[in-house]
Amino acid sequence: MKLLGRTPAAAPAAAPQAESGSAELLAQRERLTERFALMQAELGGLFYEMAIRDHITLEVLIEKAAALQRIDIELAQIGYLLDTGDRSIGGHCPSCGLAHARGAAFCSQCAAPLEQQAGA
Repeated sequence: MKLLGRTPAAAPAAAPQAESGSAELLAQRERLTERFALMQAELGGLFYEMAIRDHITLEVLIEKAAALQRIDIELAQIGYLLDTGDRSIGGHCPSCGLAHARGAAFCSQCAAPLEQQAGA
């Protein structure tokens, strides 16, 4: 996973809603990237501590790895939203809270159906 830095603050004033959505996505990506790195380090540390004590508990490691995978999925979704020309989000999943693109029918994380907003 590559870590990306901050983007320049200057932007044209032509599309304020798209800029706002893009800024929100960039900020969310930065927060999730930091969280991912921290959780990854914690998982490695947890495994190391279990290993040196010769007491590895797979259930605990799997639970932590699943939480890390959820963050990775969120990062992938945000990356997709930023990579497409449309930098605004369509909303957040009512079930898990993941941001989704406009027009998405189902959440890419939990597969919950997404309500379509009128006029979208």
